[in-house]
Amino acid sequence: MQHIKNALEKARQATPGLGAFSAAPVAGTVSAGEAVRRPEVAPVPVVEEPAEKLRIVKLDPTHLERRRIIARSMKDPNHVSFNHLRTRVRKTMQDNGWTSLALTSPTPACGKTMVTLNLAFSLAREPGIRTVVVDLDLKKPAVASTLGVRPTGSIGRYLLGEQDARDCFVQVDPNLIVGLNAGHISASSELIQGARIQELFNYIYTALKPELVLFDLPPMKSTDDAIALLPHIDTALLVVAAGQTTTAEVDECELQMSELNKLLGVILNKSEDLPSKYYYY
Repeated sequence: MQHIKNALEKARQATPGLGAFSAAPVAGTVSAGEAVRRPEVAPVPVVEEPAEKLRIVKLDPTHLERRRIIARSMKDPNHVSFNHLRTRVRKTMQDNGWTSLALTSPTPACGKTMVTLNLAFSLAREPGIRTVVVDLDLKKPAVASTLGVRPTGSIGRYLLGEQDARDCFVQVDPNLIVGLNAGHISASSELIQGARIQELFNYIYTALKPELVLFDLPPMKSTDDAIALLPHIDTALLVVAAGQTTTAEVDECELQMSELNKLLGVILNKSEDLPSKYYYY
């Protein structure tokens, strides 16, 4: 795991004034990418009720615990790590006037969907912060299965022009709406760069009226989908896995995201130890 720590330390040194906290094994280190601050930030508007009445889904707490979604019930003390992440993400996005955040990883099985959903539940607990999660991993979607929800609509099928956008979204908590996906789409890159992706974004902001939108993107080294989507999104977190992700993979993905000026930070997941200090942006 030392090679990952070295890569994260290098990212930390690139941004002065970092803090530290003791992280949980579920979501370990968060280190900094450079955020571009805007000089003036408009006041946060009052959150309106969504125009759409969506299907309400009741989640199974036992299933969520098995899939390591711990920020909803807060029974597992490790949920505090996601509260720390929520607070830092929230402040940085407010400071910059950002509303959309992508989460991706270098390779599969780094835990990006788990981090996305835990962060979403933590954000949605705050009054007035309507959060929308969108599963845009068209080749291997995992949000529906992680939540234990059977999708009646699929974002992939919507992008193919076969379904309505509203059929792809469900409400899982009072402040949390989730856009579900199902199946494997071979021509995912072409769909991501097609006209209907902007129509999807328009639907999310006009019909669902979120304050924050989290996009679960595919791994960066598996497909070009994430790179194609990042220009449409304000900023992004890179989730890496201890003992799995290599320094070269971290460097390559950080470079690609930094060239687009989208890298907000790097999250170390699957850490087995709890050092006294972990750095975040």
